[in-house]
Amino acid sequence: MKKKISVFLAAVLLLACFAGSLSVRAEEDKLPFDLVAPANVTASWMEGNDSPTTTGIAYSLSNEMTAFFKELEEARDAGTGEELLKPYGIDDISMTTQVDWAIDDVNDPVSGWHCNEYWNADNGFGYDEEGRYRVSDWDAVDFGIGNATETVNEHWIIRGVPNDDRWNGNPDTLTPGVKDQLNPGQYTYDTANEELRIDFTKHTAYFRMRFVVTTYKDTEEGVVMKYYYSDWSDVASVGKDAEKWEPVKAGEIKAPVITDLHMTDKTFNGNPIVAFTLTVPDELREKATQLEAHGGQIVVETYCRVPGDAEWTSMQNADWIIKAGEMECPLLHLVNDSRPVIAQDSPVELRCRYRISQAEADDLYSDYSEILTFGTAEIGQGSDPVPEATTAAEETTTAAATQTAKDSCPICHFCPQPLGLCIFIWLLIIIAVIVVVILVTRKGKKDKK
Repeated sequence: MKKKISVFLAAVLLLACFAGSLSVRAEEDKLPFDLVAPANVTASWMEGNDSPTTTGIAYSLSNEMTAFFKELEEARDAGTGEELLKPYGIDDISMTTQVDWAIDDVNDPVSGWHCNEYWNADNGFGYDEEGRYRVSDWDAVDFGIGNATETVNEHWIIRGVPNDDRWNGNPDTLTPGVKDQLNPGQYTYDTANEELRIDFTKHTAYFRMRFVVTTYKDTEEGVVMKYYYSDWSDVASVGKDAEKWEPVKAGEIKAPVITDLHMTDKTFNGNPIVAFTLTVPDELREKATQLEAHGGQIVVETYCRVPGDAEWTSMQNADWIIKAGEMECPLLHLVNDSRPVIAQDSPVELRCRYRISQAEADDLYSDYSEILTFGTAEIGQGSDPVPEATTAAEETTTAAATQTAKDSCPICHFCPQPLGLCIFIWLLIIIAVIVVVILVTRKGKKDKK
């Protein structure tokens, strides 16, 4: 009898593993990056800009995440995406966010955190085994990321809801309405105008986020999907008990850290594109995320010049959104009437700064970065490797050394080569001339005798 029960339980467990679809949740498989929680989560009430409750929530991705998705984007464009993902045993990968919320007390049974078993993807995000949608309009269970190659992203959440199932819920489908997740004293709802309000001078909204990564693998039986969940982020809030945010002050944002200037094999309108690497430290990610949530932004301004230019030119086509990794800069704006095309082998100097924009304040600017330049004019010609970039100081030293090498004598290695000849050759010429003069003089005296 015990043996029959054991076999029965084993069969039940086996069926449960394959029930519904081929989707499974993974715990141990290796992803192409460390799956960490969204960082620097910051919320800001938009005060009626979209609806009376709409709140913006900004967050940042790790440098490892953005670098990977940038590499994947480029690989897909080049048709090599499968090769990039092959070492991980997958054919595709995607990442979304989930945003949980609470009003006043995160542990309240009604208005506290709302994440439950329906937030997992076992039956599809938000659905039960019967295919019924079991989460409310404010439960963000499958919120796409704007661009996973960018450090900072933002969502609008807890937006206004009309006077239908989204507000009232639907007992037939068991779908909760937003009204079911609020206590009566926390809101007012104008039925005629379908307007929900929460007085954030008296109440506080709390938010937390996590990433959900989905991997895809083609098999003979179909596509197998696996789901990975990050930890929840730190809690952000708006309203009565929320921490007050202070705008960025002059000097708080340090100069960009840029390296590895190189010529790419790409062109834009017939002109070359250079690229460089931007380093994104934690402090910058934090400030940029906070600014994004409060209606501001930090962007990268890139400036270039080539030989013959006394002034720097703003590269308005360059990558400007903060992201860890390679930033591209087309040289189109260096073109002018006397220089209709920028040659592929032009020595280029490049520098950057951050522009900080925030609501109801003038723009602020960071200091300029170090100047990057190519160490030689032989940039990208033939099959020769692209030369490493140097700072301006290093370039000046290199140029001075090159000039010294050109000006110094190849024979004695120290004279200035008057009229292009070594000083010792000039001495020999002078001695020879003196000897000739003496001989001619003596011969003249003999002839007179």
